[in-house]
Amino acid sequence: MTSLLTNTAAMTALTTLKSISQNLDTTSNRVSTGQRVSAASDNAAYWSIATTVRTDNASLGAVKDSLGLGSSAVDTAYNGVTSVITNLQNLRTKLQTALQPGVDRSKVQTEIAAIQSQMKAIADSSVSSGQNWLSVNSADTSYTDVRSVVAGFSRDKIGNISFSTVNISTQAIRLYDSNSGGTQASTGKTTGTVAVAATIDFSGSNDASFALTANSGTADTITLNRAKLVSAVANIAAVTRQELVNAINNQISASTNTAGKIQASLDSSNRLVFETIGANATGATARVDLQMDTTNSNTSIGYGSGATAPAAFGVGTAASAGAGGGILDTGGASSVTSIKIYDSVTGAVNDNAVKGYINAVEAAIAKVTDAGTKLGANKTQIDGQKSFVDTLMKVNDRTIGTLVDADIEEESTKLKALQTQQQLAVQSLSIANSASQNVLALFR
Repeated sequence: MTSLLTNTAAMTALTTLKSISQNLDTTSNRVSTGQRVSAASDNAAYWSIATTVRTDNASLGAVKDSLGLGSSAVDTAYNGVTSVITNLQNLRTKLQTALQPGVDRSKVQTEIAAIQSQMKAIADSSVSSGQNWLSVNSADTSYTDVRSVVAGFSRDKIGNISFSTVNISTQAIRLYDSNSGGTQASTGKTTGTVAVAATIDFSGSNDASFALTANSGTADTITLNRAKLVSAVANIAAVTRQELVNAINNQISASTNTAGKIQASLDSSNRLVFETIGANATGATARVDLQMDTTNSNTSIGYGSGATAPAAFGVGTAASAGAGGGILDTGGASSVTSIKIYDSVTGAVNDNAVKGYINAVEAAIAKVTDAGTKLGANKTQIDGQKSFVDTLMKVNDRTIGTLVDADIEEESTKLKALQTQQQLAVQSLSIANSASQNVLALFR
């Protein structure tokens, strides 16, 4: 009977020791890794969620790098534009000086030529990551009128991944274009009939759908509804004007026929505007066509909705032969690059010609200033998105921590307690084993 009791005590001590050892292994792993869920076997649901969030954070890290490169490219172009504006102002001053009686225009022409050369050098050297947005060749097969910077990454509830972009029109900011094949056509543009509401409700079944066609080509369907917008806007029931424009441009960028050819924006009256941005061959006409889908549009975006939805189009002039398509080399003899107030053969030009050059420079200053404004807006958008992505990555890190990180202080305290329990269990097992041996000795 005594032997049976001692054996039972030994088995109980052994079972207790095994349980403590298992708990000790678990706690030691948590202390060493800093995680209470380090494998799917620890908690399959939490491990799966944390793994997905880590994957998303890796993608957001790539987006952040893309935004950094985009910001650098915009900064480079902006610095080039501001330097050129300063040179244009100096050029205007030299032309005004040339109007003064008794001024040697041959000397002024030398200064003008130096300024022209400096502006071209500035544009040519405004290169970032192999990209030059100020001095281009639109005849090159690698040239594109729109540069897209990846600005966002999102995953919807069923796992579909989408990317948002910041689109920068190089056609609107290029200063020089070495393509001598022809000047660009004026853009085709269509503008909404009324201003877009400050916020639009796209919850439930609210939607807007329209067909968009560039340069009389093949149409793409743009659909705005809850499924398309929920992952890209802050509040699906109150989509802002800018969120609407961004969502439309994102869908255009991902489309088959209009990508790189049409861009949406808002005018000064907050009306939605669609404008062609692609280059056209000489003789081709720029045109944009928009047709609201009357069966899938119950929400107005400024072009009407439902049965009242209209067709809208805008046509630009055809591209024509000429020298270049940049801001400073467009216009043939009246372009900034062609300004010449003195020639060694023909002599000095008359005052009316100089005044015409001054007007050409004034027009160029206005256009280059507008280019700087566009780049400044792009810079603000990219920097804001970069800040948001950085904050989102930190939020994701906290989410991962909440799901899988261990409380190190608690686990360390628990580890010490379990180590003490293990020592006591070993001693208990030793006592139980020695007691059994003592009972057996009585029968010898």
